[in-house]
Amino acid sequence: MPFCTNCGKEMPADAKFCSNCGTPINHADTYKAAKREAIYEGEVHKCPNCGEILKSFELNCPACGYELRGNKASSAVKEFASKLEAIESNRECKKSSRFFTSVDAQQRISKTDEQKISLIKSFSVPNSKEDMIEFMILATSSMNMHTYDSFAATSMSKSEKELNAAWFAKVQQVYEKAKRSYFADSTFTEIQALYDKCNERIKYAKKKGTAKWVLTIGWMPILLVVLLIVVVIFGPKWEAEELERLDSIVFDVQQALDSGEYSYALRIAETIDYQRSDAEMERKWDLQREYWIEKVLEEAAANGEDLTYMPSSNIDDMGVTADDDTNDVGGFISGFVHSFNTVAQPSFDKAKNSIDEFNRSVNEAFKQ
Repeated sequence: MPFCTNCGKEMPADAKFCSNCGTPINHADTYKAAKREAIYEGEVHKCPNCGEILKSFELNCPACGYELRGNKASSAVKEFASKLEAIESNRECKKSSRFFTSVDAQQRISKTDEQKISLIKSFSVPNSKEDMIEFMILATSSMNMHTYDSFAATSMSKSEKELNAAWFAKVQQVYEKAKRSYFADSTFTEIQALYDKCNERIKYAKKKGTAKWVLTIGWMPILLVVLLIVVVIFGPKWEAEELERLDSIVFDVQQALDSGEYSYALRIAETIDYQRSDAEMERKWDLQREYWIEKVLEEAAANGEDLTYMPSSNIDDMGVTADDDTNDVGGFISGFVHSFNTVAQPSFDKAKNSIDEFNRSVNEAFKQ
């Protein structure tokens, strides 16, 4: 039954004008408008043996068991992979021996990687199950998990990081697309498995990087804590040992004075030096050292023995301080004075003592 193209009123098959609005009726156009058009899209794959319709990735016909061979991979993804290979084949390998040049290159994206990133971002994955699965396999296998390793990523270029980010963004896009299209289909289970495995690898790489940083620099605070504990526990013991050492030196100085060994007493008195980090105690023992040195010199002078003493802090004739290690001359003179005081001076003192003893004996013999 035809209908009016103007007002839509149903009319008899032989009507020439619409009884409602008077519009002339063209039976050919009316028939065409009333006819439903069917449009078929996509391909139907059937078993070559029995004609059974096959699902994606079937290896055997579910009806007759016929073994299917020669299945072709997705043409769209295959063409996409071929383009990536063609871009990669044109990469220019430039080696630079300059450090700063290589650092600068590491922070830039190469022309080849820019082309690959652009191709990945612009590639529109078809809606078919085969294409989605093939692309997920290609993308997840092309990702570099070292970019998620914070320790290893420090030596990676910006190109590698950006390229990997493009791959992962596309993986997420295809996953969301498949989730909306095939959520209730078994195919989505395969895509879900690929996506979950990719995320597990990313989490593992991140944990691995954290562990490397902990092993690299994490021992520093632990070492500081251990040192603090050692100082707290053994500090008093070390302090007691240091005071015992200094008291022993003072005792030796007193013993040498009692024995009349003034040169030996002077050498020992010079070694009175507090070796800990307590400034107050260091000042106290510096005063002790000065006191005993002066006492040794006084007693030696009172007993007719003239000892030559040159403090290490005095300034020599050249105007250079003996303790000054900031220049070569001062260091040399300081070392020379130290060697003289510790090696040559004792020998001279012993010779002088022998001569003085000999003179006293001669004088006493003449008096008699």
